[in-house]
Amino acid sequence: MKKVLLSFVVCLALFSIKDVRALEEYYKNDNGVSLSKEEYDFLSDFYWPGCQELMKIEDYQKFLSSNIMNQEIKKIVVNEPIPRSTWIEDSGRTLQIATSCGNDCTVSVTLRWNNAPYVRSYDVMGAYLENVSLLNTPTTTIQSSNGASTNRDVNKQNNGFGVSFLLPSGNNLVINQSYRVSKGGHIYASYQHAKQNISLLDSKRYSISKSGYGKVFSFTGNAAIAYDRMNGVDIGV
Repeated sequence: MKKVLLSFVVCLALFSIKDVRALEEYYKNDNGVSLSKEEYDFLSDFYWPGCQELMKIEDYQKFLSSNIMNQEIKKIVVNEPIPRSTWIEDSGRTLQIATSCGNDCTVSVTLRWNNAPYVRSYDVMGAYLENVSLLNTPTTTIQSSNGASTNRDVNKQNNGFGVSFLLPSGNNLVINQSYRVSKGGHIYASYQHAKQNISLLDSKRYSISKSGYGKVFSFTGNAAIAYDRMNGVDIGV
């Protein structure tokens, strides 16, 4: 009887360990990164669904050390009222902004193409920073069905920044821009799509201004007529 009881306890313990491990490792990508369901869901909400595929071990370590899951988070919550200033949908695209704040704030701005764009030229994404300082170099990730690339060629100005990038071929386009800022102000983020072909040089002909397109980009020259004037999003930090 004691042997039977002992065997049952051992089996129960092994089952429990297996069950806990299953809960801990909800998803594992090709780079060897394992995520719990909580981590997986947070990354989908804060960045975009599918970003988990791109994570490397060093990215995951930075994610853990940043502690952004346990800070004050402002983001889109499914089935709850959405603050319109943090989320817009326009011309087949969805733009949203989210923040996670402790001593400073991590910002995530994501543009999802719901339809494939016809023109594939240099689009621009960036932010007007009101009473906050940029604390690191923004990382802009461009993902499509054909792969992903990262752009850190940032046009920094005293009140914000912009990044120009060539739209890749493929479908399911997602562009994410992530960076850190100080607290105590407001962030205005904008994505501007080129309706016609434009050079990289011309795409950078702008100043950062709250009176510009999406409350960020005040274009000059050819760029003033090339971009589609999509409204922006904003959030307080």
